[in-house]
Amino acid sequence: MKWDPVASLANLRHEEIASLFDFLENTQFWIKDGQGRYLRVNRAFHLNYSIADPADVVGLTDFDLSPPYLARQFQEDDTRVLLGRRIIGRIEMVGRFDQVTRWFRTTKIPVHNREGHIAGTAGVTRELPGLRAPEFPLPELAPALAALQHNSSASWSNTTLAQLSGLSVSAFERKFRRHLQTSPMQFLKQLRLSRAAAALVQSNRLVSQIALAEGFCDQAHFTREFKRAFGATPRIWRERYFGME
Repeated sequence: MKWDPVASLANLRHEEIASLFDFLENTQFWIKDGQGRYLRVNRAFHLNYSIADPADVVGLTDFDLSPPYLARQFQEDDTRVLLGRRIIGRIEMVGRFDQVTRWFRTTKIPVHNREGHIAGTAGVTRELPGLRAPEFPLPELAPALAALQHNSSASWSNTTLAQLSGLSVSAFERKFRRHLQTSPMQFLKQLRLSRAAAALVQSNRLVSQIALAEGFCDQAHFTREFKRAFGATPRIWRERYFGME
């Protein structure tokens, strides 16, 4: 019987192959359906958006993850790809969980169904080092966001952050909630937890060292907050996504 490589490939479990994308350093990978809903993402993707479990991304769109001005561009690109075009090496801005934008190089291709029709899109994107993007597309809050970004472990207060932004405390808190849908202190806590989540799978530092570096008073407090946010203790998170004992 003649060997058929196409049939042999069809018999393989593609999900196991797709899991290799979890080991791409600093490269995000995704698959979307024809309506722009995410079907599969890799570890770098869900860490970029500070989502506890990749399964939680399934069904979301770019408008759930990114500011509208970025999501609209992603949607326009997907429309082109669904018409059969490939986007190769586009340099574009991509956001992160901490409201920072960076320059990335992105490639997108159409994905076909078994009948040969285009049914979705897939893509990869990787940050371009050394290129500066307009980091915080919120001019009034930019000084406060920059301060939190560059020193998230400091003991910040709304009063200090408001002063940096040249606003009264009440105006600062009101604008912060309107633009970011959370309070400044909740944003700071999520920023610290998200950075810790990335550090757990991108370094071999002790959990206690990461906790202190990210501004938590002790490991017990860090563990409680981390489990509340990500549904797993820091140690289990590390074992799940990094395989460390």
